[in-house]
Amino acid sequence: MKNVTISLNEKVAAQVRVKAAVQGKSVSKFISDMLEREVGRGGKTQLETIEEFLEGALWPLSDENGRLPSRGEIYGERADELLRRYERPHSRDR
Repeated sequence: MKNVTISLNEKVAAQVRVKAAVQGKSVSKFISDMLEREVGRGGKTQLETIEEFLEGALWPLSDENGRLPSRGEIYGERADELLRRYERPHSRDR
């Protein structure tokens, strides 16, 4: 790992220290992670990355006849899962 020295405006440095602390990281680790994310995106901005995603192919939601699923079909399985979760007892007999 290469050590690099940077200069920051006092106000920016204070904000960086706070954000790093909130994430439980040192300032060095926080900046390193941030730069790795930026370089890993190929230098694209967040907006460019989102636009690229939105321009991509849509997920195939319809069946072979072009029929879209009903609301019940979409959420039915999820509702059953939630009901099962809350049917289980929350405490154990000892």
